[in-house]
Amino acid sequence: MNTYDYILIGGGVIGCSIAYRLAKSGCTVALFDAGAAGKASLAAGGMLGAQNEFECENPLMEIALESRDLFPDLRDELLEESGVDIEFRRAGLIKVAASEEDRHSLINQYRFLARKDASIAWLEPQDVPKVEAQLSGFTAGAIYLEKDNQVKAPLLALALLRSSVNAGVHVYEHKAVQELILENGQALGVKTKSGNMYAGRIIHAAGAWSSSLLAETGFTPPIIPVKGECVSVKLASHAPVKTVFAVDGCYIVPKRNREILIGATSTPNSFDPSVTAGGIRSLLNRAARLLPVLDTGTIERTWSGVRPQAADHLPVMGAHPFINGLYICTGHYRNGILLSPITGLLMEKFLNGCPDTTVRLAPFSPNRFLTKKEAAPV
Repeated sequence: MNTYDYILIGGGVIGCSIAYRLAKSGCTVALFDAGAAGKASLAAGGMLGAQNEFECENPLMEIALESRDLFPDLRDELLEESGVDIEFRRAGLIKVAASEEDRHSLINQYRFLARKDASIAWLEPQDVPKVEAQLSGFTAGAIYLEKDNQVKAPLLALALLRSSVNAGVHVYEHKAVQELILENGQALGVKTKSGNMYAGRIIHAAGAWSSSLLAETGFTPPIIPVKGECVSVKLASHAPVKTVFAVDGCYIVPKRNREILIGATSTPNSFDPSVTAGGIRSLLNRAARLLPVLDTGTIERTWSGVRPQAADHLPVMGAHPFINGLYICTGHYRNGILLSPITGLLMEKFLNGCPDTTVRLAPFSPNRFLTKKEAAPV
């Protein structure tokens, strides 16, 4: 078979979530990934920081909160569909001001969030260890977000991939899409090394690798790759329970078996997969100041990943402005895991013509990056 209703380019959690929902709705779907599907999502910490991420009004916040709340049911659904437990953990998240310089901005974030959700608590430095015993009391205060939980990102990627296959998606791993097949402003299919594949619609969800294929279409959303380095530490005992996120961007995510994920550095415009000594040293130093017990652990592994960041820090989800039948879904940056459930559901409804969903996705349309001249009707 080389003709489908949909072709998905990109096999991360976003691409797999969309493919899964489209297949469940009865569509024929092919998914292509230049490497191993899900690999780009393996580097994520798995935080579901729907409140942690927002300090002021943002069009993404409502969708992020809704997506976070989908995870308990999604865990059960994916376990039944794939046999994979995504290790959803209800432990909450503590956002910490590591210094007095960070305290003011964190208090402002607390005030913004607390107006929307009375469960959010402010912690003075002496109160922080009462909520997470392993955390240092030498902070400048913290916010406790009891609803911002976590999953294990590699297991979520695997569960979505297996569920997609079980729903009928044809997955082509290690098969790069070399070129889009375009004719008279219409997307018809894709070219690969082993031949052409055709579809009524094509969805480009290749994350940080989105730009090259779109160059030939006359429009490329401003997405940059942001490299992040991470390290895993194994503790012998006294492991923390709650996720810790510092205002400076360092995060500490406890997993099962006393494994602690620490991330992430931030290097814009880099696809370099190497892990630097300086990057890991910076992470360990910042993390150990907050969680001294880390000094007793052993380093298990280090790795890096690349996140797609849009110029305005919002995802890009919608129809290509110039090419009929071509859609773009990228730019989720460090919220790909969090937003994967809602993205699959919203894109499936949008592609099936739901007017309410079209309105919801309007702030994330690729058209927002068009110049006035480009957006003007011909």
